[in-house]
Amino acid sequence: MRLLIVPLLIAFMLIGSFSCKTDIPSHEIQRLNALESALAPYVFPPKFDEELVEHFNLRNERISKLAEILEPHDIKLQVSEQALQQSFSINGLSNFTIQRTVDECVRNIDGCWLYHDKTVFVAKDPSEFDQGLQEKYEHKLAFSLLVEQQKFQIGQIEMGVARLPMKVLTYIRFGGLPENLKLDNISWQDTPLKEIFSDLESAVRKELDKNAKNSKKESIDNFEITLLLDENEIYERKKSYHFKNSSIDSIISTICRENQLHSSGHSTTDEQFYIVPKHPSILIGVGSDIN
Repeated sequence: MRLLIVPLLIAFMLIGSFSCKTDIPSHEIQRLNALESALAPYVFPPKFDEELVEHFNLRNERISKLAEILEPHDIKLQVSEQALQQSFSINGLSNFTIQRTVDECVRNIDGCWLYHDKTVFVAKDPSEFDQGLQEKYEHKLAFSLLVEQQKFQIGQIEMGVARLPMKVLTYIRFGGLPENLKLDNISWQDTPLKEIFSDLESAVRKELDKNAKNSKKESIDNFEITLLLDENEIYERKKSYHFKNSSIDSIISTICRENQLHSSGHSTTDEQFYIVPKHPSILIGVGSDIN
């Protein structure tokens, strides 16, 4: 079966490439521009996506090595103690932009980073940032997910009727939870969405723990559903749901689809779902109206 998947995907892509491209509605472009404007304060200026770092040696180095490519541009580097203790699993990077070099280095130590006030802050976990930086990092992550989703949406429109189903690409890009993981019976009556996601997170953890005991596998106890921009009024909406023998993916997808939320989940060993409003109130006043 697996041998058939790749040829089928290639066939889908070839069909899409030969089909006529559809004009992109102006409001979709405006939305992307507004989202990128909202993301801009938390990432490098555009010029750092142009200049290449020919070779960046990481053998026996620490993340503080990034100072070598940042200081010539008058950018400071602040690294948390936990991040500083991490070593790289690769020997180096070649011909990446400065922004991509920083991104790949931080990703390699399974960390996180933020650009603010001509300083790059690197940590192993966002909780190591002070409260102000934590909020900025959350905004960066939220808008990064929304920019990615909007670019994907525009790509789907460009490919017209021959586009790949979103479900297929979601499974390719994100491992997500095991497909056979289902909840037998879970329901809510007039419950705020914030509470619904919290209950769902607890239910999934219990199910993962039960499955691990039955199969004698190591329990996965770090499953998380993180609500980004949780000051948004959407999370206070009271909703009623009843799911029976449903997969986690379908439950989250249904709730998100009905409430204008975007979800992103990845990794089969370190399950993590991020939920973010597609039309966050923070975008009010940023560029054009977002429809």
